[in-house]
Amino acid sequence: MKRVYLAGPPFAEEYRRRAAGLLREAGLEAVDPMRRDFRGRTQGNEAEIVEGDLEEIAGCDVMLADFTHPDEGTAMEAWHARGLGKRVVAYTGGTPPHPWVVYVAEEICAELEAAVRALAGRSDSAGTGSRDRTSP
Repeated sequence: MKRVYLAGPPFAEEYRRRAAGLLREAGLEAVDPMRRDFRGRTQGNEAEIVEGDLEEIAGCDVMLADFTHPDEGTAMEAWHARGLGKRVVAYTGGTPPHPWVVYVAEEICAELEAAVRALAGRSDSAGTGSRDRTSP
């Protein structure tokens, strides 16, 4: 089963819940780093947080990144995944993507459902807001 790292802001519970359900329906395994919840106690635990995230990214096949709002952690995770040769699919919720998101993401989808279809290999670009970064 393909493992999908859920990158996104720490307080994006709705994204994580919806993404996990959609991934499960598509036969994919969601790996949510927020199960190691450090919210409210990050100070002094930075190395444990980052090293845990890096280990989980390395252990996943692909990444789904929530770029509906700017978040430094999500950007760093996506950059790291791309550097490892992992496929990154960005979900924007319709927010115009930052140039760095365009650079690191193989596909950019306005809708979460389209992003999951892209990860599952069922690309349905008609009307989904998907964009393959290799296309003109």
